Amino acid sequence: MRCRIAIFVFVLTTAASACVQRAAAQEISAAPAPPAASAAAAATGDKPLPTAEEIVGKYEDATGARDAKARFTTRAVKGIYQTEDASGFAGIEEFSKTPNKRYFKISFTNGITIREVCDGKAAWIEDPAGGVHAYTGVALESRLRAASFINGAGLLDLNMPGRVVGIVQVGPHSTYEVQFAPDKKYTLFVYFDTTTGLAVRADDVFRKDGGDFTVETFMDDYRAVDGLNVPFRFRHVEKGNIFTIRVTQIKNNPPVDDSLFVRPATAVNEP
Repeated sequence: MRCRIAIFVFVLTTAASACVQRAAAQEISAAPAPPAASAAAAATGDKPLPTAEEIVGKYEDATGARDAKARFTTRAVKGIYQTEDASGFAGIEEFSKTPNKRYFKISFTNGITIREVCDGKAAWIEDPAGGVHAYTGVALESRLRAASFINGAGLLDLNMPGRVVGIVQVGPHSTYEVQFAPDKKYTLFVYFDTTTGLAVRADDVFRKDGGDFTVETFMDDYRAVDGLNVPFRFRHVEKGNIFTIRVTQIKNNPPVDDSLFVRPATAVNEP
């Protein structure tokens, strides 16, 4: 079974999160540890579950995502980064360009700026002190996935087998849990609202020698933009870090200069 799905997901994983915390130490308090998972599988009774293809098809109908890849080649996004306890804020900007280039900037009110960039083959982060750190291993893999134009721009486009796990409660939503596992090192779990068909949660699970590394993204506040129905709010949970991103503006097909994605001459590998 081959399924093509689209999900609006922003990913800011381990090394980037660490830099954000260091940069915001004087201004943004540490987020609390994530709560224990509360979603539980619900009984389906005698009614058969829909197939993964049917669930994905309903999602694409609800979002208008089928032709997004053909219609858009660049996108600019602005928003606000907020800690879980709402004690600190920062501005974000993201520029993406087909097929897989992504520039992400977070600006704090104390003047500190952090940039994370992917040129389609490599990815790196520029820390507040001016250092440039290249990502390797699973960190690089996660950023290459995030930099796929559809994903980094707002939609994740995948061609891989999907399997319906069951019905799971995610907050107020009754959802179909669908598992996508393209390889032994990576699994994606997506939770689709059983009524609207919209994705309300996506879990990226990266398998490492030291154990699984999981990034949870919760999505809501869907709005229409140029024929697409996309979420404007994300809650991100990763290794004890919790933050929210609220999108304030999306522009499709703006001019995006390739100079944004040029890697500095020297970079230190980031494990």
